[in-house]
This record gives sequence, C-alpha cells and structure tokens, in this order.
Amino acid sequence: MDTQSVKNHLYMELYFLLLLSISVTAFPQGSPTTPDSCVQLLPRHPQQFFVNNPSAYSLSLSTSYYRFCENPELCGKNYVVVSIQGQGGLFRGFIVQARTPNGGSRSWGQFIPLQTGDSKVIQCQNGLTLTHTANNDKNIVRFAWIPEPGMREQVQFVATVVQNLRTIYPGVYSAQLRPVGVFNNAPFKTAGIISFVTSVIAILL
Repeated sequence: MDTQSVKNHLYMELYFLLLLSISVTAFPQGSPTTPDSCVQLLPRHPQQFFVNNPSAYSLSLSTSYYRFCENPELCGKNYVVVSIQGQGGLFRGFIVQARTPNGGSRSWGQFIPLQTGDSKVIQCQNGLTLTHTANNDKNIVRFAWIPEPGMREQVQFVATVVQNLRTIYPGVYSAQLRPVGVFNNAPFKTAGIISFVTSVIAILL
C-alpha cells in the first residue's frame, strides 16, 4: 500500500470515528433551545431517519378539560397529568409542548416533571417546553401540565419522540384539552349569577 493510500485509509477511519463520537453525544441531556428544536420540534442528529407513524407513540391525558383560573395558586391545583408512552416500543428522548389546535407555535402553560430524572423544563423562545434529561431507554414518562392564569384557549400536546439516534417520530399529538368555567369568553362566576337570580326573584315577589 503506497503512502497516499495509507493517508486515505487513515482519513476515512478518522471520519467514521468523528461520526460515531457525534452520534453518541447528540443531545443526551435533552433538546437544545434552538428554533429547530423549539418551534419545529425537530432534533438534529447525524443520519437521522424520520418515521411518519405517530401511532407508534401516544400522549394520553388524565382528563379532557382544564378549569379556567385567574389565581396562580388555584391554577397550580388545576393540573392535568400527561403520559408519553410507546405502543410496545421503548424510546430515548422527546420534546413536548402545549399548543393551540389552529397551528400556532406558542407553547402554553407550565410543565412539572412527575418522575425523578426523566424530564426537565427548558425555556424556549415560544414558551416553556419539556424534554428528556438522559438518553436511556424509557417505557413511559409522566408529567403535569398547569394552565396559565387567565388562559381560556383550547390546547393539545404535540411531541417529537426519539426512539434512538437514528429513528425519530415527529407529530405525536394528544387529544384536545378544552377549558371549562368560561362563559361567553369571560369567567363563569357561579356566585354572581346566583346572587343576580336571587335579586330578580326578590323583586318579582
């Protein structure tokens, strides 16, 4: 083997070692806060392969609604439990936000990890976001979501799930979460209505 061939062989070995190094260290501690990750919910791994089969993973909700709240303390008690789970398969990473079904990119509400060491909250330019903390195999990840004070938008959770460094499942959606306790775009104040009805009855009598 001549000198040039040896050099070419060494270059190829160094190239593949570099690719391997990048692959192993690609976002093992969660998604970065770049526009690709935060707005498009798309990780950037070397030689990644996107699978258009969102049914392989699910986002399930503990309830189909959340209650309107104006007080942050009351909002904190008005949480919804969300679960990310594979349909017979494990996963290593994820990024999830709560968005309006009309296609807006803003992420609504707050996220609270419920399993120690599985997830963390990051501050993206479009709102709070939940992502993984380690690229170990996971069967299910649960977290709580809390609405913002004064929020009355209908939302659904959207996620990208990373099965491994090569296989990624974008566009995993939950069912829609509707607000209750809002009447004609204003808080439904039961006590006020009861007082009004009582006053009317008293006048009529």
